[in-house]
Amino acid sequence: MMRTPWKAIFTSVPMWALVIVHCGQNWGYWTLITELPTYMNDILKFNLKENGWVSALPYLVMWILSFPICWLADYALKKDISKGIIRKVCNTIAHWGPAVALIFLSTMSVHDPTIATAILVIAVGLNAGSLCGFQINHIDLSPNFAGTMMSITNCIASVTAIIAPIVCNMIVYEKNMNQWNVVFYLAAAIYISGNLIFIVFGSSEIQPWNNPKNANVQEQSEKELTVI
Repeated sequence: MMRTPWKAIFTSVPMWALVIVHCGQNWGYWTLITELPTYMNDILKFNLKENGWVSALPYLVMWILSFPICWLADYALKKDISKGIIRKVCNTIAHWGPAVALIFLSTMSVHDPTIATAILVIAVGLNAGSLCGFQINHIDLSPNFAGTMMSITNCIASVTAIIAPIVCNMIVYEKNMNQWNVVFYLAAAIYISGNLIFIVFGSSEIQPWNNPKNANVQEQSEKELTVI
């Protein structure tokens, strides 16, 4: 049984890129998933009791989009496209797509309920790209410790999932569109910055600490060469 290389994991730059992008995902996604019904009721004036399908539609679209996105990612791999490019493109779709949608929603001069709903459906649905983006990237970096890594990133990112709705409720105290615009701009900014860090510092290469024994042997050899 391999010992978990805790120090190597917590000092890994690609690992921290995953932590940050996961936090960005949770902030944006959980803002949408927890506050979307309130926005649709207070601003778009949807009666969710009579139109429950409207609030369910974004998540149905996300589920549907997960199939072609995953298929396209696998197809790209078979065509020898770099795994790193695939991961970052998919994650850019998942994060910058919703960010653009939220910014567009905030800058609309007329808030037509149909158009606004369509934008929100797109914003939530495109999150499906993260499945082939940062989420599977845990396995790319370390097949042996992907579960441990996911536990770490998900634990840290869960804090943002708790904070995001609280911050949203603090901002939207008068329930007007200007305050919702702040919520949308904030979510978009976090989506964009988190993914940008993933693009710059993320990796799809298996990390040396994936096999601690080999890493220790290599480190020992380097020390011996230095002494010689």
